[in-house]
Amino acid sequence: IDDLQECLDECGKGKRTQQNMKAVCGLIYKYGIPRQAVPDNLNLAQYLKVTGEDSTSRSSFTDEEIEKIRASIGIVEHADWIYCMIYLGFRPAEFLALTVKDYNKKEKAFVGGSKTEAGTNRTVTVSPKILPYIESMVGKRTGGPLIQTPKGMMWDYSNFRQNIFYPTLKQCGIENPILENGVHKYSPHSCRHTFATLMKRVTGADKD
Repeated sequence: IDDLQECLDECGKGKRTQQNMKAVCGLIYKYGIPRQAVPDNLNLAQYLKVTGEDSTSRSSFTDEEIEKIRASIGIVEHADWIYCMIYLGFRPAEFLALTVKDYNKKEKAFVGGSKTEAGTNRTVTVSPKILPYIESMVGKRTGGPLIQTPKGMMWDYSNFRQNIFYPTLKQCGIENPILENGVHKYSPHSCRHTFATLMKRVTGADKD
């Protein structure tokens, strides 16, 4: 157990990564016990302690800040984009890669996503909170990126972050200081983290 605990303590990663490491350890024992690779009923994973802290780069917007963004729609350009990112839960790169054709008007859902097998081409229902804005973005268009540059191209992540995300937050009245590690408190990834925070308030299994 000391060797396993040291793996977690010395990995240099945050709480979420250590939780994943503990889960993997439990799966290894679950695989090994019935195959007699380890003694019966031995599962050291249950004794591991997650000591990592939540990453400072995973800041979520507060309810008040979400409301500021919503109230800025129609006043601050691109506020609707950030508001939609919060309620869709896509990774920033996935959101920027969405096309008009990815949206199913009848089902009111997007089919998109990448990175993991479970995340690829997943169906994401559009919340009623953002449905009017999504419908407006799609309009009568038949193709192209959902949100696009003035030239009709897909946004580059770095360009979007610097020239759209940061300025829009500032115009919405949301403070976004640079932290000790040299990065802004909020980044486009914060929208996904906010989505996860909102989801945790819903009664149900974490896996679901």
